[in-house]
Amino acid sequence: MKMKIRNKTAFTDAETTLEKENREVSYRAALEGIVLLENDGTLPLSPGKIALYGAGADMTIKGGTGSGEVNERRVVSVKEGLEKAGFTVTTEKWIDGYAREYRKGEEEYKAEFQRRLRSFRKDDIINIMSSPYQYPFGQPVTMKDVEESGTDTCVYVVARQAGEGADRKLERKEYSLSDEEKQNIAMCAANYEKLIVVINTGSVFDMNFLDEIEGINAVVYLAQQGMEGGRAFADILCGKVSPSAKTVDTWPKKYEDIPCAMEYSYLNGNTEEEYYREGIYVGYRYFDTYDKEPKYPFGYGLSYTTFSVKAQSAEVSDSYVKVTAEVTNTGSRPGKEIVQLYVSCPQSGMAKEYQRLAAFAKTKELARGESETAVLRFPVSDLASFREEDASFVLEAGDYILRLGTSSRDTEAAAVLVLDQEAVTEVCDHVCLRAVRVNEIPMPGSDEQENDASENGAPGFADTGEREDVDLERIHVKAEEIEKVVHSYEEPDSYSSPVTDRLLAPLSVGDLCELVVGSGMTGQKRFFEAPGAAGYTTGELLEKGIPNICLADGPAGLRLQKVSAVTRDGKVKGVEPQISVMNYLPDIIRNRMLGNPEKRPCVYQFATSFPTGTALAQSWNTALLEEVGEAVGKEMEAYGVTYWLAPGMNIHRNPLCGRNFEYYSEDPLLTGKMAAAISRGVQSRRGCFVTVKHFCCNNQEDNRNHTNANVNERALREIYLRGFRIALREGGAKSVMSCYNKVNGTYVNNSYDLLTKVLRNEWGFSGLVMTDWFATGKGLGSHSAAIEAGNDLIMPGGRGAVRELKKKVRSGELEVTALQRCSANVLRGIVESRIYQAYRKKNAAKKKDE
Repeated sequence: MKMKIRNKTAFTDAETTLEKENREVSYRAALEGIVLLENDGTLPLSPGKIALYGAGADMTIKGGTGSGEVNERRVVSVKEGLEKAGFTVTTEKWIDGYAREYRKGEEEYKAEFQRRLRSFRKDDIINIMSSPYQYPFGQPVTMKDVEESGTDTCVYVVARQAGEGADRKLERKEYSLSDEEKQNIAMCAANYEKLIVVINTGSVFDMNFLDEIEGINAVVYLAQQGMEGGRAFADILCGKVSPSAKTVDTWPKKYEDIPCAMEYSYLNGNTEEEYYREGIYVGYRYFDTYDKEPKYPFGYGLSYTTFSVKAQSAEVSDSYVKVTAEVTNTGSRPGKEIVQLYVSCPQSGMAKEYQRLAAFAKTKELARGESETAVLRFPVSDLASFREEDASFVLEAGDYILRLGTSSRDTEAAAVLVLDQEAVTEVCDHVCLRAVRVNEIPMPGSDEQENDASENGAPGFADTGEREDVDLERIHVKAEEIEKVVHSYEEPDSYSSPVTDRLLAPLSVGDLCELVVGSGMTGQKRFFEAPGAAGYTTGELLEKGIPNICLADGPAGLRLQKVSAVTRDGKVKGVEPQISVMNYLPDIIRNRMLGNPEKRPCVYQFATSFPTGTALAQSWNTALLEEVGEAVGKEMEAYGVTYWLAPGMNIHRNPLCGRNFEYYSEDPLLTGKMAAAISRGVQSRRGCFVTVKHFCCNNQEDNRNHTNANVNERALREIYLRGFRIALREGGAKSVMSCYNKVNGTYVNNSYDLLTKVLRNEWGFSGLVMTDWFATGKGLGSHSAAIEAGNDLIMPGGRGAVRELKKKVRSGELEVTALQRCSANVLRGIVESRIYQAYRKKNAAKKKDE
């Protein structure tokens, strides 16, 4: 049979060279993303008999649920990884019992899911993923289990999975151990000589049980490490590699230690309005400034070896600060160290955090006694704070203390920058102003804060450490030598090139409306498709010389359909659900959606499942993330994907956010650097583009389509926009996805302030802006207002969006110039894609035959 399939799938399921290579990249990324939190010397272990318990033992969670899922060939669990490393797992009976418990619970969940589905609103279909199946906590570990295990060594894997559409719930023990798990871990601690607890979650977890249960020898934060996580974990456990990862969030002693903890999301009973009352004091900025002791500080992680970090020099040249440090492996094993540079800014004017991360560097693997010079460099302007009174970024006169160390709580002052007078680095327009400011938490050291402390036990302002600078080198910086940028807010020019101009010229207003509205997984004619892709640009303009291109989900890898059956008319239908929640749909729906591999020939496209965003960031290794990005780019080439809907890079404002696993950190600098590295890697492949998301303040998943992020402009600019700015400027990201939520009362996809004034006027972004899926429409952001605001592409579109745009043009409510500007940005991505080149070749060959 001759099959007419315009895609790049393979007709064999044989493992390709690219698949093998990318699996190794995923493995190396996992190795550097596993954090050793506790160790009394028990680790590393020599391979031998080992008892293995817990929800994640053989059903290890590789990532979160929802659009960020990846359909890889296979996943290595903790159990399989240990066995391949030479360990003998002796608790098969308990693990098999857990599997039965899991399947039983899954059947009950399926029945409940189908019951809820009957009352599900069609216009809220995107949130069908909001209540994923939760892993059971596990049956009791008994003395019989212990005795039959025949070993003195035990690993217990605690597992939790979150996903888009819902935040983690305290009452469901999604952030802490259940009573059953506490009893099991206590049983193991009392009866095994060596107990290693493994935390297989996508974000920060409550570690209070360490104070309640004696006998835990080591704790490993596995996070969620993709398809090779089990293999990487085993190699860390047995000492093949020394752990080198560090936390990217502050782990509080208790959830309530987080500022405004009980006001977050669903906890205050109002998911419509979210108030960012902590202001700039997010994560370690709060814990360090208010002198609140964390369980594990930001930037913390243990190794099997030890290091010394000694400052060598500090200098300022061309408005850049450069600090060098000698890092020496002083222990007995090879290992890598992460050097972190923080800066304490003057407290004489605007209230500021005690310190902020300014730069970091990761060494190569150092042998015993080996040294390396780490170079940490950043622009002086990075130390500016946003002054709301005149909408300016300002460096205030005074001392800037440079602090060098290996975590936010383990630093030493290395030098002092002395700025002679105030320097304004940027002059901006105000954006996203509220009629009334958000009432932020009391500033440290204020009378209000002291009263609050006496009444509520809040901590006081941390010691600024200014006594430390007595004998430090003082480097004088002149304000007059620091560049001042004054932004202009004119209407941005439309993108223009000979190719795009030629294609745009003959298009009617109706054609332009088609061009700025995409399509989903189904419907519309297409020149090309990648089975399982999240969406496409329009296929309605093929006769006008404009093919569609493909957009695929991320950010842990490409979410595509790995096996598809070919129908008689040459179309393809997946044979397995591409999102896990689809497993629970009624059989009659599943059978209609899926192809039958027993009756039809199949095609294949296996993608690589990489560690999640948090896990990748814990490597603190930008070079490694560039490799991950390039690996994704190679798969994009292989399967014909133009836009990868990643990296996700919202700030970890609160550990309960259901989508934290996709994002990098609580810190905007680390977040931006990681996203920039991924972007550079992907876009090193011709015609492959990233889409940084979700711009911006998408820090809550409950009611995500309607929630309003109320945030003062300083916090917005210093915390929630900064990472995006770094990703775009240093990573050259070609696309941005606007988020579901509002910021200060306006849907972001309708916000001219954010999408034009900030993105294009201030940051010079010239790429494509697209909506999140189903983010505009009735009761949401307006389709036409999105175009006017500078949101170029409406996804996944639909005929209703096209009709509305045409109607708004006729009524004069939508300017044709706005349509043309957005159309040019959409068309730019199309003509720079590999698919456009293939389309031109096909048409040229067709004309030659004619």
